[in-house]
Amino acid sequence: MDLGLKIKKINDLMYKFGNQELKKIDLTFSQFHALVYLEHCENGEATLKQLEAHFKVAQATMAGIISRLECKGYVKGRLAKNDKRVKVAALTPEGKTFCEKAKVGLHRFHHRLEGLYTPEELNQFNDYLDRLYQELLEDQDSAGKNEDE
Repeated sequence: MDLGLKIKKINDLMYKFGNQELKKIDLTFSQFHALVYLEHCENGEATLKQLEAHFKVAQATMAGIISRLECKGYVKGRLAKNDKRVKVAALTPEGKTFCEKAKVGLHRFHHRLEGLYTPEELNQFNDYLDRLYQELLEDQDSAGKNEDE
């Protein structure tokens, strides 16, 4: 199996596991990642544009994810003070608490996977993945520039 297919299959399996684990608490992997992202943002908030760019998804996709999190009470949407055309998603106190709860099952899974390797192997593996990611990102960036010319 070639490297790209292997990485895709690993990603698919991890995504599937994440959704199965989070389904128990009525959350999807995408919603979980949005909560974690907001948790790490200043004041627990970000614009929808920031979220779209970070997750590399369409505006409608991110709006749907945030809307479902709003319905659950984990996120509060509002318009930006300086530009009423910009929607901001803010993590609620309930969302922060729920995010911590959601992390528990996924942390167990990650620790199990990390247990397959020594700390040195994990560092090396992360370095390899970082290099691969950077290379692909640079290729994508240069391909985008070539399309603009």
